[in-house]
Amino acid sequence: MKEEILVRVWRSKMLRGRELVTTGGEALQVIHPGWVNGGGGPDFHHAIIAIEGKGVVKGDVEVHVRSSQWRSHGHQRDPAYNGVILHVVMWDDEGMDTVLQNGNRVPVLPLHPYLEFTPMEMDGLPFPFDEYDEPCHNLQARLGVAAVGKLLDEAGEERFGLKAAHFRQELAAKEGDQVLYEGLMGALGYSRNKEPFQELARRLPLKALQGIARRESRHRWGLVLEQALLSGAGLAPSSQGIEPLCQAKWHLSGLRPQNRPQLRIAGAGYLLARYTERGLASGVLELVGGADLKRGYRSLERGMLVTGDGANSALIGQGRAREMVVNIVLPFSFAWGERESEPELRDRALELYRNYPELEENQITRQMRRQLFAEEGAMVVSSARRQQGLIHIYYSLCLDGDCLNCPLGRG
Repeated sequence: MKEEILVRVWRSKMLRGRELVTTGGEALQVIHPGWVNGGGGPDFHHAIIAIEGKGVVKGDVEVHVRSSQWRSHGHQRDPAYNGVILHVVMWDDEGMDTVLQNGNRVPVLPLHPYLEFTPMEMDGLPFPFDEYDEPCHNLQARLGVAAVGKLLDEAGEERFGLKAAHFRQELAAKEGDQVLYEGLMGALGYSRNKEPFQELARRLPLKALQGIARRESRHRWGLVLEQALLSGAGLAPSSQGIEPLCQAKWHLSGLRPQNRPQLRIAGAGYLLARYTERGLASGVLELVGGADLKRGYRSLERGMLVTGDGANSALIGQGRAREMVVNIVLPFSFAWGERESEPELRDRALELYRNYPELEENQITRQMRRQLFAEEGAMVVSSARRQQGLIHIYYSLCLDGDCLNCPLGRG
């Protein structure tokens, strides 16, 4: 039997609402099978299951044809699998719980008692049970383009408002330069290294970096700040008395070359050097204040871009620059405008967000498009705001399996 067939069985609606039983005799129900993982690690992320004696449990699911493949594939030595809550198999050929790298044990669920077809028969089926059964499936056909677009716009603005509220809270406790610096560093870390990037920004505050830079000639600021940040990250020999982060905090494997933290830290050094003289917040707010409302995204992105040395790719490329503008620069500017009673800046930031074109797809937006629209999503998800709306719904509702309260499931 092919493992991919079993993955499709787990993802389908065949098992929903049925009482399943683990090898250890625990009754189990699938609330949500999770989201297919397109990268390394477990097959599904963010699954929701109810287990007898444990209640509702959320986490990862790994699928194998036989339970012994967990060990033969080396997962028991891999911390990337420590979030697994259930090991789904066709046959359990070991008769015991699965042991994670951290020593925790998770139940094994054999599926062969619940399937109507043999493995040979399933291999030849067109898999009608691959269809999504969430209430939001086939959304556009039910509600129409205009109604769906309005729902996504509203969700996208709610996400923007939450980000702005976070920055308002941060601005009440810290200087604007430091708040923006921490936000931009988190964005450079992507999801896997966001936390160590932000910890680095807290351990090595912007004022300290500015002091280091100003001891050197201006043309060396980028290089000096790059070296200081790499030292503080523990990714280069320590210098200038900087206490480095533990290297174990960084996720260094399984990354695309352009996403390596060393490259992004170098980009941060040169980006901060660009704004050292006039101040980070002042420089960025000036960009927002002078941006054309319709096409201003181009000038904002140029303000975040950091090119390489000609031989290498950009240290901060256009795709990452766009993410930084949408997720950090514009909500920060909105929050600043509210705090400083500058309604023109606040309104400009929101209007730039509303007019911002699509960003690059990520795993969440791709999954949500497939779930909601199949191949029709490009017609509706035509802006950064609507992409952010998909992400907001995913985090606030989908991860909890809260379909009943989701606006996309109605109509």
